[in-house]
Amino acid sequence: MLEKIKPHFLNLRPRRFVIGTVVLLLVLDLANSYYLRLYWVHKDLSRLYVERIALTQGLNFQELSAGSLQEITKVIDNGFFFFLFIVLLNNLFFYVFYLRRKLWAQGYVLFYTVTNALLAVLFLVEGPVLGAAWFSYNLATILIYAYLYLGVRVLKQETTSPTPARETPAR
Repeated sequence: MLEKIKPHFLNLRPRRFVIGTVVLLLVLDLANSYYLRLYWVHKDLSRLYVERIALTQGLNFQELSAGSLQEITKVIDNGFFFFLFIVLLNNLFFYVFYLRRKLWAQGYVLFYTVTNALLAVLFLVEGPVLGAAWFSYNLATILIYAYLYLGVRVLKQETTSPTPARETPAR
């Protein structure tokens, strides 16, 4: 099957495909971070986390003052947002080396596209928690990540060779 779709990706030119893939993944990472932040706030997951911590520590959640609860949830929110930032930096690191034709970075991109497609499926199963835009976005990203996965996999040799192959012009 992969050999049948290889001409399509070769017509895009391997180097252009890699650059387009990196740009698209960066845009999707930013959009994912935005939607994950909205999801975190919408579900009030930091408050839920505080309740669970209080329960496991044998504390009565109701005894916390509003100010204390607000401070604790703010710390947890900031921790989550910092985690998103670290993930973005990590991905950027691998994208830069994918642009530099490194096989190990290509492996990360392959794994990343598959796992993000699966994550989007999980959000679809949960339903339109944040509305139709969230649902449509996840539906579209499944297709985008699957397309990118196929392209990266099919163009493995063309995009990781130590010396760049001379590209033929598109017809």
